[in-house]
Amino acid sequence: MQFDAEKILTIIVKELAENEKNAAIIYWDETLLEAGDTIKAGNQPIEMPYKGYMVFIDLEPKANWGHATYYGLIDINTSAIKLVKREFPPYSGTAPPSYKVLLRYGKKPPHDRYFNVY
Repeated sequence: MQFDAEKILTIIVKELAENEKNAAIIYWDETLLEAGDTIKAGNQPIEMPYKGYMVFIDLEPKANWGHATYYGLIDINTSAIKLVKREFPPYSGTAPPSYKVLLRYGKKPPHDRYFNVY
């Protein structure tokens, strides 16, 4: 099954309330993870339950860290998604090159590396 930004976004937005989608910035890490890989999420790491992709959903992009976020874990075999609540992002500083912005405040960004929260 082929996964691209559109497919990932379709899977994610079905899981979010309308107000969450319109307030969030949604990031997709294009790195394919293996079952058992560890995702850094502040001091609460997440173990990837299956082979798939991680999507980071920042529910309060303009707030300082220590606020509500989701990590969406997508199974590439079934397209099933597991949402995990956390309070910190998967990286600090500059986003890795594998990170793409899929949605900003309910709209598609002008380009997939548009990380500006304002």
